[in-house]
Amino acid sequence: MPETKTIQLNGDSYEYEPVYEVDGQEFKKAFYASLVWLKNHQPVINALNVFPVPDGDTGTNMFLTMQSAYNEIADSLYKNAGKITSQVAQGALMGARGNSGVILSQLLRGFARVMDEKEVINSDLLEKALAESRNTAYKGVVRPVEGTILTVSKDIASAAESASKDTDDLIAILSQIVSEAKESVKNTPNLLPILK
Repeated sequence: MPETKTIQLNGDSYEYEPVYEVDGQEFKKAFYASLVWLKNHQPVINALNVFPVPDGDTGTNMFLTMQSAYNEIADSLYKNAGKITSQVAQGALMGARGNSGVILSQLLRGFARVMDEKEVINSDLLEKALAESRNTAYKGVVRPVEGTILTVSKDIASAAESASKDTDDLIAILSQIVSEAKESVKNTPNLLPILK
């Protein structure tokens, strides 16, 4: 009988079987799920956008960038996670829209750099890839400002580092990352006065 664990998400408990590695096709499914989530939440993200200008298109630009990234892998049959993440990064770079899309493409570029030719993503590679995502995004912005997606990427990388000390289970690690990312977004107004 497979091992099962329980996880808390948004106040609800779920039982699941731990996942210790994912290949390129499993990553592709997860990336598509995030694209669908982003498509459905564009208006909420657009409403958050007030810096550097309140143009209300951050969610739309991020979705269009993610759509371009997904288009690169939509028909890809690679099982190699490194090849899939490389294609994602290339698609995001070519289809980046607005400042948020450019930063998102840099996050994906950093992730892909660590995954280069790796067959699967495990907890160690996930931690390193999220750290490189953060580093690449910060380097790609002339004047990084805290209280933005950059801060959230920094907090995500820290959450991955902390969580991976306790477990190799990717679902448990991702759950902690999502929780920390939500807290980071809630805290952005304390870091960037214009958000208040």
